[in-house]
Amino acid sequence: MPRGSDLVFVGDVHLDRDDPDLAPFVSYLGALGRTSGRIVLMGDLFNLWLADPRLELPHHRAVVEELRRLRRAGVEIHYLEGNRDYRVGRSHLGTTFDTVSDEGLVEAWSGRRVWAAHGDLVNRHDGQYRLWRRVSRSSPVWAVFSSIPEKRRFALAERIERRMRSTNTGMKRAFPEDQVRAYARERLRDGVDAVVLGHFHDERDIETGEGRIVVVPAWKESHRHLRLDAGGRLALEPV
Repeated sequence: MPRGSDLVFVGDVHLDRDDPDLAPFVSYLGALGRTSGRIVLMGDLFNLWLADPRLELPHHRAVVEELRRLRRAGVEIHYLEGNRDYRVGRSHLGTTFDTVSDEGLVEAWSGRRVWAAHGDLVNRHDGQYRLWRRVSRSSPVWAVFSSIPEKRRFALAERIERRMRSTNTGMKRAFPEDQVRAYARERLRDGVDAVVLGHFHDERDIETGEGRIVVVPAWKESHRHLRLDAGGRLALEPV
């Protein structure tokens, strides 16, 4: 294993421009790199990430620079695209991240296998969001978006993102435990030891007869992450 001996999962961070948590988070990543051989970022690293270098702002670039420094030092960095992320793999695979997925990844470490996913597709009853996700990531929509003058693109995307925060509140209000269990059951039956999710922000650690489900809490609110150490112990811990 490169450098550190542990695998660490970091939940949603939601950094924004002029964010007071930017410097602490960059420092946190640096410290994490000293004990981790692999870091999995669970998605929604920023409130909005249009992963095109021409549209990235200073807070994006500061985090990207630190992640690339960690990779150069030998730490693997994996990314799970969230609902605030757009085309991250196209711009950052192989430079900022070793692996990028918008569905999920099997993370094998210390003799254990963990299925990790952002979690925005867990609730199959949330038809409004699933439709928005499919449309907003489609090639025709991106062709139209790319035709807008560069200076207007990010401002337009931010307006849409702010509007989306206030919609579909019924689905966002309650933790969909039945849907989470059903989603995890399919993965656990494929032979993984645990299912790890982000997206829901609230920390959950659910033991089932088939395996374990862990929801990693949002980093800003909790300053906690999930660690799988060299001995195979999987535990939530403070920064």
